[in-house]
Amino acid sequence: MAGVDLPALRRTVTHPAVWSLPAVALLALVAMPFNDGFYNFWVNYDAQGGAQQHESLHATRIFRYTSGSLCGQVLALLAGAALARRTTQARALAVAVPLAALLAGATFAVAYPLARAREGSSWTTPPLDDPVLARVLLCELAAYPLYAAAGVGLGALLKGRRPAVRWSLALLLLAGWAVTTMTGLLQDDQFNAPYVLLWAVPPIAAGTAIALAGLSVDVWVVPPVLVGDWGRGASAALLVSAAAYALGLNLLAGRAGRRPRRDAGRPHRGTAR
Repeated sequence: MAGVDLPALRRTVTHPAVWSLPAVALLALVAMPFNDGFYNFWVNYDAQGGAQQHESLHATRIFRYTSGSLCGQVLALLAGAALARRTTQARALAVAVPLAALLAGATFAVAYPLARAREGSSWTTPPLDDPVLARVLLCELAAYPLYAAAGVGLGALLKGRRPAVRWSLALLLLAGWAVTTMTGLLQDDQFNAPYVLLWAVPPIAAGTAIALAGLSVDVWVVPPVLVGDWGRGASAALLVSAAAYALGLNLLAGRAGRRPRRDAGRPHRGTAR
């Protein structure tokens, strides 16, 4: 192709700002069937009685409107890491944070109309008038910039590593993210594990916040009783822990960047002494 600068074209196409937005929109679209059927498949396939029927409707509503948000968080992390490889840490942060806000907006823009279309006549109140849904959705989307900033710190720490090392770590990260996220999503009524995990592992907190937002009432007793906190604690843990990772990784990366190399100042071989 005469006159086409292929390296420049490749660099443009592989820029996180180019591929991440359509990717996050696609993830929100693909995740909708999974979210829509989550309650019936993982929680209660045969909801009976008024309380269980109401829980089914409410939990499914939470899952629908948060479709793609958990996938978008890890995508924001990867986008931040990719930006750190292309430029300085400070510039990567300046791009990653607003880009993550756009990713959050794209997730919401795709998931919201899809969820509205699936509601039909089940609900007469607007979804964002539900304080539980509005809060958990806001917290999940607010975590995007924090994940992106953490990704910048992680990418800066891995800068200069061999591609095989980076890809291996990326695959390990994705596998760990999938396991920990499902751990959070499968919580029922309350978080049934040491609470330190909520503050130490953000994906667990993110999944738990969504699960408990719809399942904080024990509907198996008569009358049903509230045994959870509608995911408030997990949402707070998500934001605090993601912010801590973002700050810690960037401080470590900045310190590593200022550290002199071990061979600095050593005379090269062949240098006259």
